[in-house]
Amino acid sequence: MTADQQTYELQPDWKVFLMPYIIGVLLTPLAGLGLYIIYRYWKKWKGKRYHITNASVIQRDEGVETTASLHEITSCKVVYSGLPARFGIGTIVIKHTTGTMELAGIMDPGPVADLIDRAADSERDRMKMREEAEQYIPQHPSGTLDKKNELVGLWQQGLLSEDDYQQELKKFE
Repeated sequence: MTADQQTYELQPDWKVFLMPYIIGVLLTPLAGLGLYIIYRYWKKWKGKRYHITNASVIQRDEGVETTASLHEITSCKVVYSGLPARFGIGTIVIKHTTGTMELAGIMDPGPVADLIDRAADSERDRMKMREEAEQYIPQHPSGTLDKKNELVGLWQQGLLSEDDYQQELKKFE
């Protein structure tokens, strides 16, 4: 990570897994089945991480990493569903040129989705300006004006004849 790299890290809100925890607690007396359910969802919750950087959005889900570069993002919207919606928890659906990424279980996802949208727009603008700058080719090679000024100076001082001056001047055209 470079010095100017900024990272915004998110994790699903614990309330997303509230129902599995409640079920796990209720099923604990049944041969430890409840403990298994609690452990499984705790591990799932701990294994999910989302990183938003200056250049990309990264989703880590139990060892599997999915990356979407900001300039590839085409849309970003918020979806609320089920019981988590009552707690203000939603899913950010990011569509990009290579597929779709879902950042599930985000508390108050609206501002985060707006942040991703603005960052994607800025990155596309930056890429466009970079491409335009690379396409620009100067009319004269670097140092041409200095060489031409030197030629004029030699001619004015009489160190170069009129014919030689005109012949050398044609090389700049």
